[in-house]
Amino acid sequence: MRMHMLVCVLLEAPLAVFGQSGGPAGVDPTGTVVSYWYQHTGGNGDAMQKMIDDFNASNRWKITVKGEYQGPYDQIYNKMAVAIAAGSPPELVVAYQNQAATYEVNDALTDLNVYVKDPAWGLGKDLGDFFPGFINQDVNAQFGGKRLGFPPNRSIEVMYVNMSLLKSVGITVPPRTWAEFALDCARAGSRTNGTYGYALDNLDASHVYAFVISRGGEFARADGRGYTLNTPQMKAAMQFMAGLVKQGVARKIPKKYDDQTDFGNGIVAFTLGSTSGLSFYANAVSSSRNGPAEWVIAPVPQQAPTANPAIDLYGASVSIPKTTPQKQLAAWLFVRWFSEPRQQAQWAHVSKYFPVRKAAEPLIRDMLDADPRFSAAWSILKTANLKAEPPFAGYDLVRDAITAAYSRILDGGDIDTTLAGLQAQADKLFRDSAP
Repeated sequence: MRMHMLVCVLLEAPLAVFGQSGGPAGVDPTGTVVSYWYQHTGGNGDAMQKMIDDFNASNRWKITVKGEYQGPYDQIYNKMAVAIAAGSPPELVVAYQNQAATYEVNDALTDLNVYVKDPAWGLGKDLGDFFPGFINQDVNAQFGGKRLGFPPNRSIEVMYVNMSLLKSVGITVPPRTWAEFALDCARAGSRTNGTYGYALDNLDASHVYAFVISRGGEFARADGRGYTLNTPQMKAAMQFMAGLVKQGVARKIPKKYDDQTDFGNGIVAFTLGSTSGLSFYANAVSSSRNGPAEWVIAPVPQQAPTANPAIDLYGASVSIPKTTPQKQLAAWLFVRWFSEPRQQAQWAHVSKYFPVRKAAEPLIRDMLDADPRFSAAWSILKTANLKAEPPFAGYDLVRDAITAAYSRILDGGDIDTTLAGLQAQADKLFRDSAP
């Protein structure tokens, strides 16, 4: 998914001398300038810069945030390795949870629990307004419960459903369970019409995670001490998907986003993907002459029907590297401001990500009313049992190993042998990457 060398680079780099990690008591952030490294481009980039300008013009401490586009996530990740080794990181940086963990191997990040809970500068009662899954995702058990980031937005894994195809074979509602999903895939497939049931998108490890949590499993130990990849839930998921491929009702997609193309062309019944892809699916459907007339969003199928489906939670956070007490507090004040309902709604309108605060809902009512699929996804979010992939240092490499094992199994490899090897590989990667 992302680069393979960074963990080793950071672990072998000389430890830089970073700023204080204590609380903000007695710190005056007035007049502080901070740099924010982000990945946003196009409309999102323009909107982010406007919001930064608004903060700079309105905050009473005269803090100046300098937004700096530093390339996509992988480039930022590499640049952070260099900056940490040199002792000159930015004051604020976008980071996935496992990326933040890799930075923290070198004790390079601020524990944001100190700021979140501070009586003067913290969130206070507003903390209860955040979706619990969102606000808890950055608390890392591998580092004793440190909060290594803060969520600016989020998305979730959902099932995209071609209802036109399903209704043509007599199916009127999306499947709720994997057993129903298998039956619907078989009914939707037709050699005559060139249709099939499920498009396996690039064998993404996040989809495997969705399969496992829907069966009550996990990828990691709750105490942060390692991975759990050779489990009954993982084995059941692999047997199920291998069976669909063997039957010919599920297909491995040759290249990324071909699942969206097939969905747009109306030839596949189901795909899985992030809600952040809603606009891409809409474009694929609208640009095709054969696109489904009716398509909807539904929860990922579960082992048994439930009102609270286990759903994979997505999204990079923002981390505050250790610099100086003034810069750390100034960076936090921008993060806190960005998380307020008004700013969250403003960002959601442009980015189409979910706001992280419940109080933002009235402010995005126009979006919910205008887009029934976004509204359906929002409803799923509010009832879901949100789960997040492991935030461990080195998880990028484990993701690659999961993807390789999944592909091997779909190609006919022995499941027991493959999962045993995957667990051993993940155990080694955990040992090599852990603090």
